[in-house]
Amino acid sequence: MVRSHSVESWAAQIAMVSRTGAVLLATSSIVSGFSAPRMVLNDVPKVKLADPTGSERRGAWSPGSWRGFRCEQLPEYPDKAAEADVEERLSKCAPLVFAGEMRQLQERLAAAQQGQGFLLMGGDCAESFAEFSTDHVRDTMRVLLQMALTITYGSGKPVIKIGRMAGQFAKPRSSPVETKVVDGVEVSLPSYKGDNVNEQAFTLESRTPNPELMVKAYHQCSQTLNILRAFTKGG
Repeated sequence: MVRSHSVESWAAQIAMVSRTGAVLLATSSIVSGFSAPRMVLNDVPKVKLADPTGSERRGAWSPGSWRGFRCEQLPEYPDKAAEADVEERLSKCAPLVFAGEMRQLQERLAAAQQGQGFLLMGGDCAESFAEFSTDHVRDTMRVLLQMALTITYGSGKPVIKIGRMAGQFAKPRSSPVETKVVDGVEVSLPSYKGDNVNEQAFTLESRTPNPELMVKAYHQCSQTLNILRAFTKGG
């Protein structure tokens, strides 16, 4: 799905980004204005936030500070040792995006906030391992570029292209379980939460959260970024 928004409709959100210092990090991609829109705060305002026990705390942001708060949609991995091993391996992997790319995007968003650009966002609802290919990435990028060209021609303003790519795997669910009737018997299994969490087949093995899928997602993100950089940079 591809969505376009005028500068006015995004002004409030962009202003929030400017005030809090929010940036696009980690499993999001930022290549010539492309990025998967996953926002995290790198300078959290000093406000009181409730923890799971109901007490209040203050604290500066750190890469692991999220662990101190209740997170409704995070998967529960049954194998804690495997989860810790994957986290350790991923912590040693190269970053997918770099500081210069993030600063460039922030500058472009700031310009859009002042009415000097148009923000265009598009991509899949959720990426999958099965649909990944060079052609799929190319075609998604082509649609965004074609739309951007039309918008630039009509508005006379530069277009900031944000792609839901290279990190858009997880799918939040309204219920942690899914129930189906299998051979006349009602069966409840963990909900499918995206290819980097579990698998779509309705079996206990497939629906059990598997931390190794995060490693597979990282490598697909890296390949997607390589393809985007090649097409946009002429490589």
